[in-house]
Amino acid sequence: MLKGLPQKFCKENLPSQSLKMKLEDEKGSEYKVNYIGKKKCLSAGWKGFALAHKLEIGDALIFELSEPATFKV
Repeated sequence: MLKGLPQKFCKENLPSQSLKMKLEDEKGSEYKVNYIGKKKCLSAGWKGFALAHKLEIGDALIFELSEPATFKV
């Protein structure tokens, strides 16, 4: 499952190539995901994060880029 990120944010803050990133939740748990630079999306790990947090369509999340390859969610 791919999850797209805002294009403008990605161009200004993330590299154009793909890289491994971390998602850190409010409890400090970390989830490894792949960022696909060409598509500006998260993959390989996003589904695990979504399932662990019982996300449903319509839920809203706030992503804070806390380090070059880490989002606090």
